[in-house]
Amino acid sequence: MPISYDVHAGGHLIHAVAKSPLTPQEFVDYEIAHAIDDRIKTPVSELFEIAGEALHDITMDDMKEVIRRRGQVDRLPTHHRCAIVLGCLDDHCWNLAKFYEGMAMLHSPETVIIFANPVIARKWIGFENIQPNN
Repeated sequence: MPISYDVHAGGHLIHAVAKSPLTPQEFVDYEIAHAIDDRIKTPVSELFEIAGEALHDITMDDMKEVIRRRGQVDRLPTHHRCAIVLGCLDDHCWNLAKFYEGMAMLHSPETVIIFANPVIARKWIGFENIQPNN
């Protein structure tokens, strides 16, 4: 699966890894899957590590679709902090991540920060003692 995630700490920590390449549908499916996952408890902190060119085929419209679809979920939004670690810092990936950061903060109770350094992201989100996914 191009995006996998594990839930830790009684549902309060999510560690997700996206591998290349993601389709728009896989990205939307991941966002909806963890939005409705009963194992996840508020407040939740998410470390989302995006490898290399994983976002290459994702567009701004796909990001808007995520927000639209999450708004249709029949569940109250979970208070959420998210550290996104980009494995590729080209303009496309950076612009998508920054757009998503802004959209998420406007539409749900989330704080999203984009990182290039996974060590700093792990410290900010509280994952220093959680082993990385493979």
